[in-house]
Amino acid sequence: MVFTMNQKDIEFEINPLRLQYILDLYRLSNDDFIKLLNSGRKKELLNLDRLNSILTKKEKINISVLKNIDNIFKKGLTWYISNRDLPEKKASSIFFRKDTFNSDLNFESKKRIANYEELKLELEILCKQIDFTPKKRLNKYRLSDTPNVVAKEILTIFNEMETQMIEKKYIKKASCDRDYLKNLFRVCEQFNIFIFEFIDRNRKEEKVISFNGMFMLPNMIVLKRQQPYLRREIFTLLHELAHYLLDFEEIDETVETNAFDNLNSVERWCNDFTYHFLIKGYDTELSDLKQASIDNDFYKGEMKNLHDKTYLSEFALFTRLKIESKISSSDYIQIKNEMLKTLAKQKQDETRQFEGKKLLAEEQGKKLFICGPKEIRSKLFEEIVKINYFEGKINENKLREHLKIKSDMSIDKVIY
Repeated sequence: MVFTMNQKDIEFEINPLRLQYILDLYRLSNDDFIKLLNSGRKKELLNLDRLNSILTKKEKINISVLKNIDNIFKKGLTWYISNRDLPEKKASSIFFRKDTFNSDLNFESKKRIANYEELKLELEILCKQIDFTPKKRLNKYRLSDTPNVVAKEILTIFNEMETQMIEKKYIKKASCDRDYLKNLFRVCEQFNIFIFEFIDRNRKEEKVISFNGMFMLPNMIVLKRQQPYLRREIFTLLHELAHYLLDFEEIDETVETNAFDNLNSVERWCNDFTYHFLIKGYDTELSDLKQASIDNDFYKGEMKNLHDKTYLSEFALFTRLKIESKISSSDYIQIKNEMLKTLAKQKQDETRQFEGKKLLAEEQGKKLFICGPKEIRSKLFEEIVKINYFEGKINENKLREHLKIKSDMSIDKVIY
């Protein structure tokens, strides 16, 4: 729908069922919604009385208010006035299927999750159009299954698949944390698991995405980029894979350093699975340790050694000591804070180095060009999109949208 300047005073009747649906989706009360709508304004757009009149169809709204509502939810102007049936709630969103999550979700996080839910629905259509059914190729497990035994089973399967893929030169042998993470993506895709990584570019604290990982039924994992904490992202990916194995949806914040305080049985199982997957054949080196104390320097040398031999972070290793009651709570917190201070100092040093290079470039009349980080793309998703395009199921615009191909770039360079 296109609105011209002379249409600005035209009034529209909101479909109250749709507006209520979107408020329920984001778990916004009428008061929360009004505060969002009027935020940063000297003159309010709506108040509670007018909102109630709109929801009871006693009052219409003009195009300006409609646009401001859409600035919050990004659904498109016609979505709020359409009379089309809405999808069944539980089928459409994890927010309607679960009441609580392992993350305190702010509004930006909820919007990001809703975007991935829309992508999931789009993906289901794309698969159906080419008669592709992404069947589950890994066994389903239960909480009664021992997580360390399951971890060894899955690790064996993944190692065999990774070896085959390396031999076929589909992937390369991992030489760093980022390579290992990418290889995990590619191996998971061989079992019809879709993994999407995103980079949170928000700078304002209140808008920073507040979750690190998510699993949505039946087969979608979403990860927040954790540069420079790649091992946290590796841990999160495998934690979400554990949710997939259990068929249990969840949205998680920090799982790598969660010492099982107040955790439910599912989270305990997923964290146990992840630890035993990543410790590989070195589990006895940690389990054989005695009580960590100042006398043995809290096993910092041993933790560093295990860090170098596995893809577990020192955060996760010390957390495992805490889980196994081999370090006191006070000592664990002290060591955790020391590591956080070290990481903060490293980040400050990197920032100062960057600012120094930037200043030097300006003095020399040059512009410092820094290539921004890029997400790890889902090749499984991309292949499904390409097949849809080749079979005429989607047009070039949809192809460019899904594969993020800029308008000035030839599609041939991407799809072949």
